[in-house]
Amino acid sequence: MTIDALQRSLAGRTRGPVITPDHRLYDSARTVFNGMLDRRPRLIFRPADTDDLVSAVRWASECDVAIAVRGGGHSVAGHSMPDDGFVIDLSRWRSATVDPGRRIAEAEGGCLLMDLDAATAGHGLAAPSGTFVDTGVGGLTLGGGISHIIASEGFGCDALIGAELVTADGRVVDVDEEREPDLLWALRGGGGNFGVVTRLRYQLTTIERMYSGSLSYRGPAVGDVLTRLFELDASAPDELVTQAIVWWSDEDGGPIVKVNIDWRGEPDAGDAAIRELREHPALVQTNLRPMTWLEAQARFTPIPFGLRHYWKGHLVSEASTGLADAVITAAEGSGDDGFILVELIHGAAHRIPDESAAFGGRQAVANVTALSIWREAGGDEAGIAWGRRATGSFEPYSLSGGGYLNYPEVDQTAARVAAAFGPERFARLRKIKRTWDPDNRFRHNANIVPA
Repeated sequence: MTIDALQRSLAGRTRGPVITPDHRLYDSARTVFNGMLDRRPRLIFRPADTDDLVSAVRWASECDVAIAVRGGGHSVAGHSMPDDGFVIDLSRWRSATVDPGRRIAEAEGGCLLMDLDAATAGHGLAAPSGTFVDTGVGGLTLGGGISHIIASEGFGCDALIGAELVTADGRVVDVDEEREPDLLWALRGGGGNFGVVTRLRYQLTTIERMYSGSLSYRGPAVGDVLTRLFELDASAPDELVTQAIVWWSDEDGGPIVKVNIDWRGEPDAGDAAIRELREHPALVQTNLRPMTWLEAQARFTPIPFGLRHYWKGHLVSEASTGLADAVITAAEGSGDDGFILVELIHGAAHRIPDESAAFGGRQAVANVTALSIWREAGGDEAGIAWGRRATGSFEPYSLSGGGYLNYPEVDQTAARVAAAFGPERFARLRKIKRTWDPDNRFRHNANIVPA
């Protein structure tokens, strides 16, 4: 069918706008986070409501059209915007509601993290989720979710207690532990492989003021900072969550390390918990203070859409001096905007039963990712080369050979996706995929091919 024929066929059955390449909104509607990607889908559809979405999914099934789903549009690999594809755009579905008595939130599939936080914070509640407020909660949750409270609450997907899903054949399914427990397990880390998630239901936690901020280090001893950080995290209490950001400074002729701190408790206790870091001789700047949950969530400035990105990393099984040295060495050549992100993982993230979720990285002690970011197309070759080279330096410490699927590289392979889950999980996911999407209608993602 021609684009015009497809548009007329879909528009005749739906009420939301159908955006084609000649539509005035087309270029803005197809914009994605990664400026290296210039994708041109055939149709972008913005459903008016769930019934409208169901009509579109049934149309796609009858026309044998694959479906991509756009929430926040933040995927570095651009999964939500395939060339010549059909996109269901949920970006205007941003309502979030809270039942404070039951400590449960419901968020529409297009919600950004800022929408969920704004709804929960007024009740003194929060969901473990992510760290950048402009990220879509759908993709974030379905892929795992590493947050400022991961050590006390687990991964973002662990808080997912239910969902509304439109399946590949156009059914609306309510998913929870009582109804479709296997599907709920799959949604906790298995991504958007099983349908269009129109609503996500979260178990919330009560949260008081945070003690958050950063410590910055320069000079020849910065490698020791990472080693001490890794040792500290290995025995840290659940109240403490840390990240390290490492990049190369041409001015210094060496790396700079910034350690982000989140302490869920009183400032004095937080200072005591990080005393080794505060007293390190390489420390050059301290920026820590009491914060509300919203302030802690908002302190990372969103990375603007349109920069060029190549991200690649590994969930690692050990955080050792060897890994610290590898990260420091890999930072050289990171460029003006690139860096290596080390997200430490301990506490409840490890104690929650492994079999409760499809997410395959629970036993990792850290997520280590090279984020190569640059501005001009002329830097593509060098930017990609540094991202690959840096990732290779810490690959020997990888838990499974696969990375964190929420930070996908643009050239992500099927083997890397499978490795992220491990053989047993991946086999189970393939069987569940066969039940709910046997034709692989939802394949524009970290794809799980039906068994």
